[in-house]
Amino acid sequence: MAARTARPDPGDPMNDDEMIRASMVPDDMTHARMASDREDDAIDPLARGPLPTFEPTPFPQGARMMFCIGAQKGGTSWLHDYLLPSPEVHFSPNKELHYFDVRAGRAEMALRLRIKQMQTLAGRLAAGKSALHPQHTRVVREALDLLEIYTGPKAGPNRHDPYLDYLLAGYDAQPWVADITPSYAVLDARHFADMAMVGEARFIFILRDPVARMWSHIRMMERVNHGEDTPTEEMIGHCAARAQILIDSGKLGRLERVNYRRTMIELEAAVPAERIKYVFFEDLFSGAATREICDFLGIAHRQPEGGRRVNEGKPVPMPEEIRAAFRDAFDPQYRFVRERFGDRVPEKWAV
Repeated sequence: MAARTARPDPGDPMNDDEMIRASMVPDDMTHARMASDREDDAIDPLARGPLPTFEPTPFPQGARMMFCIGAQKGGTSWLHDYLLPSPEVHFSPNKELHYFDVRAGRAEMALRLRIKQMQTLAGRLAAGKSALHPQHTRVVREALDLLEIYTGPKAGPNRHDPYLDYLLAGYDAQPWVADITPSYAVLDARHFADMAMVGEARFIFILRDPVARMWSHIRMMERVNHGEDTPTEEMIGHCAARAQILIDSGKLGRLERVNYRRTMIELEAAVPAERIKYVFFEDLFSGAATREICDFLGIAHRQPEGGRRVNEGKPVPMPEEIRAAFRDAFDPQYRFVRERFGDRVPEKWAV
């Protein structure tokens, strides 16, 4: 089977700057809910009562579902590109579907952006800013198809039918069907329990050094705001200023998408341990983690191309005072991960 390439986000062909920015949010710093805002953050999810029972959803015979979760700048795009050529894994037309987080009411920003994207694309056509061309009408249709995934009923075995119709477009009897949406990490046990009923799903959770991940995310956002050609020293200033705002807020250590402890507790309350695989971002590029993932899925492994990363961008050195403040803020996560994984934690982690 020929290698496949992902179809671009529906906004890309029109080269709309707003759509490019939209593809990068929700932003950890400005839109993520804080775990401290929720009373159930630090307790056993089962203390909230028994998990609801969900009916299995219809799924292709002989196929299994795979979800990959994590955080922005946490390696999910890299893993998507690594698995995409595999004849054993089927992907949807777009990498991040934001289905279960929107359905759970945990990604309103993502839904609003998709609605706005549809309005912007249609408005450009109506205003004559884009020619009535097959490529442009196709883009509008693809954006509408993406919105349609949210139209299923709230309950019942067919509750996910529109999502699965979109996800399985072009399916060709591969043994695995994948949805790589890192923000599913903010979901609760009841949502993971629902996801687990789709194709007897397995879950891959990529963990990255919190300090390095946060700085990488800030760097990405500031590159969007100020441009790739901004001189390094100037970019350091922009990134440090954004980081300092986070540090001064006192909420940095409670961002849900980097609260590994919370996600793991919620996930393990709903999904059997044998259906969960934890891997470290820092191990991806040598092939150690990809071999673990391929063994977990029972598919053929291939060695990653030497250290190539996705969306890495130009390096921007992190000021030492920012690094120290980040390390203090994320100390509970470092301690939890070290206690849980011991010697498996990569040396590059700032532990």
